[in-house]
Amino acid sequence: MPTLYILRGAPGTGKTSLAAELHKTICCPWFEFGWIPEFRNLNPHTEISYEDEVALSTENLILVSKNYFAHGYETVIVSDLEDERIPAFADAFHDIADVRILTLDCDDETRTRRILTRDNGNEYRDTEAAAEIAEKIRRTPYTGELRLDSGNMTPEEICKSVLLAQNR
Repeated sequence: MPTLYILRGAPGTGKTSLAAELHKTICCPWFEFGWIPEFRNLNPHTEISYEDEVALSTENLILVSKNYFAHGYETVIVSDLEDERIPAFADAFHDIADVRILTLDCDDETRTRRILTRDNGNEYRDTEAAAEIAEKIRRTPYTGELRLDSGNMTPEEICKSVLLAQNR
């Protein structure tokens, strides 16, 4: 059965770095939710609420991911979904893929340092909001998710841990 990895975590925990490493290691499609063009910005004369835009974008990402599976890809990686969208997203694949939710976390100091010093093009710098997201994620685990402390591990080490856990 194909595998869908859903990467979850606060900003600065290493989701993009892990996704890039998994993508490179197992040669599979990878999508960050933020890569989906913002309809409201591209179509300024079409009225749509933020909530409707996120719902449409989530549904589009589900269709795109399912299409990759239909074309024979064995693994798809998705990251940066809004946390409350993860259960519905995962449920959309329960009959066609092994859904693996990977949650990254690290201590507050490491997360803050990463946010303020990153050079990967991500301009997110709101360390207070990231701390709130981290606390929310720590309080709401999903059944069967794999939680990893990314604070003292390289993306390569985390990738190896993920792939070893999958093969158990």
